[in-house]
Amino acid sequence: MSTLYFIRHGQASFGKENYDRLSERGIMQASLLGRHFMLTGVTFDVIYTGTLERQIGTANEILRLSGEKGLNAPRMYLNDAFNEYDSRAVLTTLVPLLLTEDPSLKYDVDRLFSSRTSFQKIFELSMLRWISGNHPGELLPYRSFRDAVHGGINEIMKRFGRGKNVAIVTSGGPIAAAVMMALHISDDDSMRLTWQIINTSVSRFKCTEDRFSLMSFNDVCHLELTGDRGLITYR
Repeated sequence: MSTLYFIRHGQASFGKENYDRLSERGIMQASLLGRHFMLTGVTFDVIYTGTLERQIGTANEILRLSGEKGLNAPRMYLNDAFNEYDSRAVLTTLVPLLLTEDPSLKYDVDRLFSSRTSFQKIFELSMLRWISGNHPGELLPYRSFRDAVHGGINEIMKRFGRGKNVAIVTSGGPIAAAVMMALHISDDDSMRLTWQIINTSVSRFKCTEDRFSLMSFNDVCHLELTGDRGLITYR
């Protein structure tokens, strides 16, 4: 069997013009994870990432220490199946609809990008509405996003399903979709799981060419060992 390490990217630049870039804290989180892998003897035969800047930046930071020690870096594959869903498109499309249906949401909508509490409230309502399918037709259905992630996983299983360590540096949505695939949970439960996934957390799965099972979820011991609770971030 192979072990697949699904790694969420480091903290991105919430509230900045370019959200996709790692924050200073995100760089530190990824560096700590790379050091943790080095100290615990975890190496990878291959690394997959999505094509987003924060995902690739996290992968490069994880590998940086190996490069400094002169170790050969594993081959890296970019696959947009492991990109995060387009939350901006979901919010842009659905927030006006939610506001029409419930004008009391205006308080939180007005503070969408200045208050993390307001953002989370509106974000959750929008995401759950999205996966329900009850939304304008031009928005990509959640099931299309979910099925693309599952297709990416199936590709890895077929290519590296025996005796390999594979890292997949991705985002919360694809990690939750991977848990869904392993445990057969619902779309709603998968989306709610997404909000619990910590930056640079590691979720491990075992696989063969045709079997996929969960080993561990949302492990951040590399952050907890620092004793700095400020490194535990969700966005």
